Amino acid sequence: MRVMHVVFSLDPGGMEHGVVKLVNGIDPAVIASGICSTTPGGALSRLVKPGVPVIELRRRQGNDPSLVWQLYRTFRRERPHVVHTHGWGTLCEGLVAARLARVPVVVHGEHGTLQLKPYQVRVQRAAWGRVDQLLSVSSRLAERMAAETGYPLDRIHVVRNGVDLSRFGSVDRDESRRALGIAEGTLVVGTAGRLVPVKNQGLLLDALAEVVGSSTNVLGIIAGDGPLRSVLEAQGKTLGIGNRVRFVGHRPDIERVYAALDVFVLCSHSEGLSNTILEAMASNVPVVATRVGGADELVEQGRTGTLVPPGSASDLATAILEVAGDDLTRRTLGRAARLRAESVFGLARMLSDYRDTYLDLTANLIGRR
Repeated sequence: MRVMHVVFSLDPGGMEHGVVKLVNGIDPAVIASGICSTTPGGALSRLVKPGVPVIELRRRQGNDPSLVWQLYRTFRRERPHVVHTHGWGTLCEGLVAARLARVPVVVHGEHGTLQLKPYQVRVQRAAWGRVDQLLSVSSRLAERMAAETGYPLDRIHVVRNGVDLSRFGSVDRDESRRALGIAEGTLVVGTAGRLVPVKNQGLLLDALAEVVGSSTNVLGIIAGDGPLRSVLEAQGKTLGIGNRVRFVGHRPDIERVYAALDVFVLCSHSEGLSNTILEAMASNVPVVATRVGGADELVEQGRTGTLVPPGSASDLATAILEVAGDDLTRRTLGRAARLRAESVFGLARMLSDYRDTYLDLTANLIGRR
């Protein structure tokens, strides 16, 4: 079976990483995967394994009617059995092009950030109703999709993200801390993700300022790049913690950063099902996260970490100090986090869920047609 994934770009991001994990991991003897990116030059394209074609189109900024034609020609040439579009940026053009090209099955997946202007809500609801299967990466996101748009909840299928358990959790902690130049006895609190407004790393800086004020020997690590980097660096200096925060940029070896952490923090305004939380859990790191998206499907309160309301630096600082506790507390929470990742959120489970979704849809729909 041939499945073509359509993404806006292959620039680093949670959804994009998820697509790369999917095409690299799914059994090619059953599912022959390909990726069609509507913009060229994404850094993640080099992580796609040989044998998985990556097709790069050139969309213009804004609405680009020519993109439908480019996608149509691509689908007619590649002849996929399934076109799987991802997020708002590919929904309409991908759906129209796939129907024109007579692709048997069209699947659309939402990964977290919904578009909620009135016209976007109407367009999403209409387009979702015309795909063969609508997917969500978490139950909470599915509930929000239904609540915000009026789309029937029972028509949204949930396939949760998965984490590569062999990659995360096997890196030596002491070695990682030495490589990052972290002094012995330092409490290391970190996060990872694009430096964009929805990730709200500024809240972590505000919380770290309170934690530092408690005389704790703490170091903050922020991994990732994005348009807000200079703004966040300036914020850290303004708060007087510039020397207590390190911006380490985009790290292909992000598993080494996780290994050095004592506490992982996610402070987003909005999420689907956070890959970074999963990666931290698989790395034996307890998690403090804002209660958004599917965070409560990942973090077990008091057992693998804690959840706080979004937007409160004081609540976040208090939770960091509580989870940090002592070495025994952190190790106990971290081990429980790893066990939860192993039992529920392994990559193999995610791959089998997608495989079964594609096979069942194709058998049922092509059979009926």
